[in-house]
Amino acid sequence: MGVVQASLTELLGLLSDAASPVPVHLEDDGEPSPPDAPAEAPAEAPRDAVVTVRAVALNRVGRSRRNGPLLDLELKVAVEARGRDCLTTMEQLLLAVERHSQYSVVSTGEFEPGEYSASIRGGLGFLVRVPVSLAFEEPSGPPVLEPLIAQTTVARRIHGRLVDIHNKGIPNAYIRAHSSAIAVVSDATGHFEVLASADELQHFAVAVRGTEREMSASTSSLPVTIRWE
Repeated sequence: MGVVQASLTELLGLLSDAASPVPVHLEDDGEPSPPDAPAEAPAEAPRDAVVTVRAVALNRVGRSRRNGPLLDLELKVAVEARGRDCLTTMEQLLLAVERHSQYSVVSTGEFEPGEYSASIRGGLGFLVRVPVSLAFEEPSGPPVLEPLIAQTTVARRIHGRLVDIHNKGIPNAYIRAHSSAIAVVSDATGHFEVLASADELQHFAVAVRGTEREMSASTSSLPVTIRWE
């Protein structure tokens, strides 16, 4: 099993536990249709699958180094609930995702044009970001004639708050440190906690209501304040 598939399977197990006894169905758009099905008939989830999970995008975030070179990816997964009790089911699923900091839900204003309608096809749902890191071998170069000095990067958690020009917290903003592949969403008061490197000056990608900016802040004293102007 590949690393991306394993990450999706791990999320599926989390959602299945949260939705139980409601069954969760992993939809594979690549599955062939049954032999007796019309060629134009779309693949459908089983009738008893009230919750449907499908992978909708796999994007490259960047590269990092933790015990070797890593390719940092972001898997977007659509989670859709249907049926009479879909609101209760969605509540349980959202709480389960929120309790695990490696995942983040795509908030209102962060969707690409048409992304929600294309991903949630007939029920009530949301999109989850799943960070994935792939180890790979860097190509070897010519023999090194000079001694190399290795530097070790130590990760740390940065507490902070995103505020507007009136010093009011901005909720539901997408925040990611450039030194990390994990994105977070600010809470109702603008507070956030993000994983980053030990560098004092940190650079962030911040998205508020669909507008994204590159912002920098000193982390010499915490919590850090990022001001959206």
